[in-house]
Amino acid sequence: MTDNVEAAKTEEAVKTEEAAQAPEVKAEEPANNPLVKSVEITIDQGKLAAGVKAELKRIGKTAKMPGFRPGHVPAKMIEAAYGYEANNRVLNRLIDEEYRAAVQKEGYKVVGQASAEPVEGEGIKFRLSFETLPEITTPDFSGVELKRYSCEVTDEAVQKTIDIIVKQRAQYEAEEGRKAAAEDRVTCDFEGSQDGKPFAGGSAQGFQFVLAQGRMLPEFETAVTGMTAGEEKSFELTFPANYGNAELAGKTATFKVKCTKVEKPVYPEVNEEFAKSLGQDTVENMRAEIKSNLEREVKARLEARTRSEVFDAVVNLCTFPVPQVMLNEEMQRMAENMLRASGVKDKKPEDLPRDLLAEPASRQLRLSMMLGHILEENKMQVSREEVEARAKEIASAYQQPEEMVKWLMGNQQQAARIAEGVAEAKIVEFILGKAKTTDEAIGFDQLMGNEAA
Repeated sequence: MTDNVEAAKTEEAVKTEEAAQAPEVKAEEPANNPLVKSVEITIDQGKLAAGVKAELKRIGKTAKMPGFRPGHVPAKMIEAAYGYEANNRVLNRLIDEEYRAAVQKEGYKVVGQASAEPVEGEGIKFRLSFETLPEITTPDFSGVELKRYSCEVTDEAVQKTIDIIVKQRAQYEAEEGRKAAAEDRVTCDFEGSQDGKPFAGGSAQGFQFVLAQGRMLPEFETAVTGMTAGEEKSFELTFPANYGNAELAGKTATFKVKCTKVEKPVYPEVNEEFAKSLGQDTVENMRAEIKSNLEREVKARLEARTRSEVFDAVVNLCTFPVPQVMLNEEMQRMAENMLRASGVKDKKPEDLPRDLLAEPASRQLRLSMMLGHILEENKMQVSREEVEARAKEIASAYQQPEEMVKWLMGNQQQAARIAEGVAEAKIVEFILGKAKTTDEAIGFDQLMGNEAA
């Protein structure tokens, strides 16, 4: 399950020491929040008086005051010094007791803390307001159209992978008079300018790259293709509108380039020596290992694709409101993760626009709460054997799988993540079984992103 399932747990015990004092500010809660409930409680004044008396007696046993030994301070002095504190402490405890009883009686599933305000009238009365978890019912998935994807790892896919490995292990040698072509390694000096003025990052000396690998902009590669060592030329290049450098995006620059070296690739032969460099003793075993690795990757991608579509369908059917307190916490978590991932250190989570986070946070919470509900309603359990089987599957990609399994199962956090994955897989299969599900085969290149989907 996602991390937010924990956030959905009720907090029926609230910190009433804060509640009994200044009411909690709830400016971010919408006025028509249907999840906000309240209860009124009455404090028994006899219990309060008795409780305060007992509390003062307890304090008096250890209280210290000038001129008196500890525990021998007169009761009236103890009351004068600690009466307010004792009254608040006992009052908070009684509020908490009455609040718990009222919540339990009404069957509310409270989330977050309650805010308390006194109620005018006779006696000591308080109104406590709080948010509750929404009522969740499992949607009818029978009309939802979903797909269960499959993909075959063919010998052709294995060969393509070997070809990629071969190219990655290419050696390069210079050839006099060679014209730069695809897969050749080119070394060049270049200088870019706009309106005759150089710009930052537009120049380099001894710059080396392999043609037809997509490292350089297409116009740059086209200009360099066909050049020989010692040749120079100038050309214009228009940066894409979505270029990473906003100052250059969509603008045209002039480049002067001098080719200093052209090297042709020399690829290793696919033989036993090549197989041994990959940790296998024969070419056949190498192919089998590559196929096994590809099947593992394909399975993971298929599961991710199916899971994503299933969960999208789940969220689209979730119409229940989300507790504001949980939404605030989720937005805070997302903001912290975004800042951490971006490496930005001069901003705080509060600096990020709330409208940027509200929708994804709400979506994540609805999904998490619904998945938790489906698990509980259908009594889906994840056994240790299932977690261990999944751990073995993950560990099979490592050189020492048995040691990896021990580490995964021995690490509480890792084991919990694996268990969440197993639980999600169970839910996905449950929903696929309820929906209008069809099987669809996907080509290897399409799944791996080697061609347009």
